[in-house]
Amino acid sequence: MRAIERYQGALHTVGWLVFIGLPFLTLPSFLWNPQDLISIGTAQLLTGGVMIVFFYYNLNQLTPALLLQQQRRRFVLVLLGALVTVCLVKLACFYGLPQAPRPWAKPGGRHKPFGPWPGVLSVSFSFSFITMLSSLIALSRHHARLRDQQQQMVIGKVSAELAMLKLQVSPHFLFNTLNNIRWLARQKADQTEAAVVKLSQLLRYMLYQAQRDRVSLTQEIEQLHYYIDLQRMRLTDRQTVTFTVQGPVEGLLIEPLLFIPFVENAFKYGLHGQEKSSISIQLAVDGQQLTFIVDNPTFAQASMSTEDSGIGITNVAQRLTLHYPGRHILTYGEDDGRFRVKLVLEAEGSPATKAPRPAPMNV
Repeated sequence: MRAIERYQGALHTVGWLVFIGLPFLTLPSFLWNPQDLISIGTAQLLTGGVMIVFFYYNLNQLTPALLLQQQRRRFVLVLLGALVTVCLVKLACFYGLPQAPRPWAKPGGRHKPFGPWPGVLSVSFSFSFITMLSSLIALSRHHARLRDQQQQMVIGKVSAELAMLKLQVSPHFLFNTLNNIRWLARQKADQTEAAVVKLSQLLRYMLYQAQRDRVSLTQEIEQLHYYIDLQRMRLTDRQTVTFTVQGPVEGLLIEPLLFIPFVENAFKYGLHGQEKSSISIQLAVDGQQLTFIVDNPTFAQASMSTEDSGIGITNVAQRLTLHYPGRHILTYGEDDGRFRVKLVLEAEGSPATKAPRPAPMNV
């Protein structure tokens, strides 16, 4: 399609040259003389010129303005007027242009043996053909524009959906984090200032970096560290969190804020004030394949029936469907008293092949 659009002018020129020159291939031998060829060529140029003008008028004005606006009667009247004009031009050429003498012609009679009507029928057929062709092209362009508009509407709808999902993630996360800082403030803990600083880093990330379609995996991991540090400030000795990263993470790009909702869900439902509890977070990189696993106990599973429960995981699942169709596997569920989320997806970009393989990091 792009090649056709690029050479559209050349294609039109060749097509019109063929259209005007084609009748010369069917001329009988007695018409192949200079005088008749000049007369026939002049007639072809005049009638062809009228039809070329009408072709582009119908393509760009008549069909879009009348036929597509359901003004069929006016459209037919304009077509008939143009057809009569072409036929009159053909008759004027027949009677007005000189021709070579014919041995069989009567003295004072016309030298053309077939009369004007074969030429009129021929030009009428040609006019009908170019009218149909230009109308079909105009209709095709119209439907292509409608298709493009529908695609743009779909893209706009998807973009709005994604923006809404991101906005749903940010207030939910912010609400939980502010609760943690409030708890620290009530305890008059020394970590309160550090928590505010880390929260500001996360907010800056969400305001600026998370608005992009893709962010680096290293940035996303850094934000996870900030978030886990904030959560660890209120943990007791009976509550542990481990976060390990394995594999080369440099050079990979992912959708922002994919991992935090899973971790947030683990802290919300995987900790218990009286019993020993542990949360395990793992990220493994193999080439461009990421595997992210969050595993936590299910002490507070009964509270997951509330309205805001599971919003983060549901939103991430929708975003994955939109951004990574056919390129991700998300599974989650409870097994033997623990809730496990596993996400496998194909990231974009090329991993650093020469970077040393980092050792697992524990937080």
